[in-house]
Amino acid sequence: MISSKPVYFEQLNGIRFIAVFLVLIDHWLIPINPFSFLGHLGVVIFFVLSGFLITRILFENAESCRANHSSPIVKMARFIYRRSLRIFPIYFLLLAMGAIFSISNFNQLVYWLITYTPNIYIIVNNTWIGTWDHLWTLAVEEQYYLFFPMLILFSYARNYFKILVGMILVGLAFRFFFFLTNSHDFKENLWFVAHVNTISALDSFGLGGLLAYLHTYKKDFYERFFSNSYYLLSSIFFYFFVLILSKYSKYDHDNIWAIVFERFFAGLFSFFLIAQAIGSRSWMLGRFLTFSWVSYIGQISYGIYLYHNVVYNYYHEKGNTIIGYLASFLPNLNVELPNFILIKFILSLIIVIILASFSWFFIEKPINRFKNRI
Repeated sequence: MISSKPVYFEQLNGIRFIAVFLVLIDHWLIPINPFSFLGHLGVVIFFVLSGFLITRILFENAESCRANHSSPIVKMARFIYRRSLRIFPIYFLLLAMGAIFSISNFNQLVYWLITYTPNIYIIVNNTWIGTWDHLWTLAVEEQYYLFFPMLILFSYARNYFKILVGMILVGLAFRFFFFLTNSHDFKENLWFVAHVNTISALDSFGLGGLLAYLHTYKKDFYERFFSNSYYLLSSIFFYFFVLILSKYSKYDHDNIWAIVFERFFAGLFSFFLIAQAIGSRSWMLGRFLTFSWVSYIGQISYGIYLYHNVVYNYYHEKGNTIIGYLASFLPNLNVELPNFILIKFILSLIIVIILASFSWFFIEKPINRFKNRI
């Protein structure tokens, strides 16, 4: 029986810190950043982390239903209510800002954004969406939340392992199918069509869910298996090995390493990273993850991620971002020399932390108090 006492993993704010900073480095330091994979890795870490946390919550709810012979429908409604309170308020605040200030192509995308389907817009129209690009990841998570709770709440515990392994295999199979069935030009130029598809992310969510399963139902095995950091180091090696194979392939995107395996091995690295993070604070990374400033940035990471493209977007900044506006008064912000790029990064970071902090203390934190009302 799972303990009904809520478990809080302080170290996971540190994981959020790592994930959001990888995204910021990738999106804001483009001219001087040689590692183009950082943003994708940050997103995958978020996906695996969401898979872990959400699956743990659903396990607790399912066990409660079985113990009390109650309906899963009530738990399902409560889960949706709590996730909505956490995610919707500042998401729709951002959309309101888009409407008020006519940010980028908001009017063209408004219906896709309010329905959490910008990833579908990207797939249907074969194009990125500028300042709103990053919201595809939130759309994928919301679409995942629509069906996954039913798989857990309406299934027996003995089926959980098969469900989660099945999700991992489906994610891999989907990307492999995309790789086999599309032309070279389509894969090389429109590779992101598979990248932003919810089915393509199932192996990341499944790996997080599998970690939650081992932590919840196989505690002894979990503690033995993850007590050694060798697996984390090995996963880093294999992930970089895949990146190297992709880099030295004949084509940038039309190769099996980039389309099929990069996300899986990024997810596997995230799997071991999170497992190590919640297992011990005695080693160097464990201590780093609990530094107060690291934990704080991780705590407000949702706001940072949500607002960062409005603060600065390398490809779509003019007239659409705060830094783009400031650059009209400070022309040096547009100079693409390393020192100016780093100054712009620091300025952007300060602005987005201020915005996310205001958002956390005056919107998110007060609203979160209502999470336990039902």
